Amino acid sequence: MQVDTMLRSGRADAAPFSATFLAQVSAAQVDAILAQIKTSLGAYKSVDGTQGDYTAHFEKGTDEVIVHLDGDNKIDGLFFKPPKLQASSLDDALRSLRPSSGTLSYVLIEGRSQRAALDASTPLAVGSAFKLAVLAAVRDEITRGHRHWTDVIPLEARWKSLPSGVIQTWPDKTPLTLATYAAEMISISDNTAADALVRLAGPAALAPYVMRNTPFLTTREMFILKSTSGAAQRSGYLAATTPAARAAILSTVDAMPLPPVATLDPKPILAIEWDYSVRELCDLMGRVADLPLMSINPGAADVASFRSAAFKGGSDTGLINLTTQLTTKRGTSFCFSATLNDAQQAVDDSAFVTAYGSVLSVLANG
Repeated sequence: MQVDTMLRSGRADAAPFSATFLAQVSAAQVDAILAQIKTSLGAYKSVDGTQGDYTAHFEKGTDEVIVHLDGDNKIDGLFFKPPKLQASSLDDALRSLRPSSGTLSYVLIEGRSQRAALDASTPLAVGSAFKLAVLAAVRDEITRGHRHWTDVIPLEARWKSLPSGVIQTWPDKTPLTLATYAAEMISISDNTAADALVRLAGPAALAPYVMRNTPFLTTREMFILKSTSGAAQRSGYLAATTPAARAAILSTVDAMPLPPVATLDPKPILAIEWDYSVRELCDLMGRVADLPLMSINPGAADVASFRSAAFKGGSDTGLINLTTQLTTKRGTSFCFSATLNDAQQAVDDSAFVTAYGSVLSVLANG
């Protein structure tokens, strides 16, 4: 079996793959994925399944593998779902989140009661999870009748940011509905969509949700401040002692061109971020989780195991957050938010997502 051979060796020989597949994904890239899975789940044991849908068993858990073959029996489609750690209990699953370095916080809320927590009220850098606050402000504007999901707003050049996302590549003045901006911001964490909505919602609508994040950065401003071209502005921004002083620096940042990705500082700069506690993120999630767009990307949740799943996360060098609101098949509602910060080095996103997923698996099966 091709899947067994690949998993057992830990290497993706090019021979079983179609030329079409290899033109998009190299064997070396598949090797990197296999290495990540082994790091998360330990030694490979066996695989079972038929007709392209397989479950691979490892020392510490399982991973579902989807394979599609072309007419020549060559692999032209290969998808590894997020690995699942085996956990004997919720406490066991939560322990797997604990890193070897860095600062961890999490909260698990069942219904309206806290079931588990670690430093749940401590604000940490959460990356794109701040977009929950933006969506909450936009929803408020719609509820008040100031805007509508069907409003068409042409894309402005000044809103364009760096990836993640795709809208930054679209032509200026492309007509987009408010619903499109919101769906792109949440489902693929589109930064340009987020910046557009920050500008469209405005400070008054955002005020209830910015918490300590004043002034409230756009992703474009964040990227400039973390770039080599914005080094002087970054020093001034970090030295500023009042929101007004920081806002004055951002007025000069807004006039600067968007930097190339290659000029971004590769080290963690957690002081230029959006800081929220996991408790605040669950509160924000509760305000928007029922919107259909929140279920487009379920994150680490296995949608087949839950009645519904709403997700938003964020990551950058030195940080990751995952926030999910779930309803189980039995009708129990949960919000689980977890954040890891490390000011000294990049965090292991893959291991964190795997451990987070094991908590969700316990909730689904418990």
